[in-house]
Amino acid sequence: MKRVLVCLTLFAVSVSVVSVSIAAAPADVSKAVGAKELAAAAKTKAEDLGKALTNVASFERAMESKAIARDGGVIACLAQALAEHKDGEASGINATGLRDAALVLSKTKKLADATAALKNVNEALAGKGAKGEKDHPWNKLVNMHRMMEELELQGGKLRRVLKRPRRLETYSENAAVMVVLGLAMEADTHEVKDPAKLPQWTTWSKEYHQAMSGLNTAIKAGDGDKAKSIFDAAGESCDACHKVFRNE
Repeated sequence: MKRVLVCLTLFAVSVSVVSVSIAAAPADVSKAVGAKELAAAAKTKAEDLGKALTNVASFERAMESKAIARDGGVIACLAQALAEHKDGEASGINATGLRDAALVLSKTKKLADATAALKNVNEALAGKGAKGEKDHPWNKLVNMHRMMEELELQGGKLRRVLKRPRRLETYSENAAVMVVLGLAMEADTHEVKDPAKLPQWTTWSKEYHQAMSGLNTAIKAGDGDKAKSIFDAAGESCDACHKVFRNE
């Protein structure tokens, strides 16, 4: 009986340790990206959602394109990053409340429900509303397919501007989104069907969010050449990853 109790205790401890490791970002968010860009990106996404919810027709288009689920999930990732960021509170945003409201919004199917959820999102952006728990699993913030769609959208914007960089620093929030989604990508390993390939997924994901962090820094500095070099190299890494995992 004592042996059983000891085993159960050890199992409980191991589960607790795993839960903690999953709940936190796989890297120090404060070192990866600035809170200012995270907050700006979250507000931009909320504004986009506001436009999508102006009437039934625009809402139906947003539902068809999965924009509600995608943008809600992206805001949830940005909010969790702010919750863990050392400068998150200085942003004036209720980060945990924002995350929880965004997750509800991402799952809505009706305009009335989405409108109510967006109201809570905007309240949290203003620092109001109920607060949630700080810890949250990073692999439960955004659907992997929606994540990839968002990375493609943000990458397309940066690809165009990097061809002829002008006012480059205004695109720092786009890179910030890609940093944060890279963290979520590393945490979400469900696409890895072969356990032997898990280290490869982790390595590529880690390299990706580190590259996007460097890209964000280069963009804020207005260094177009460096930003383009980092962006192009990251694209090659993405292509290599897709060849291994997309068709599993």
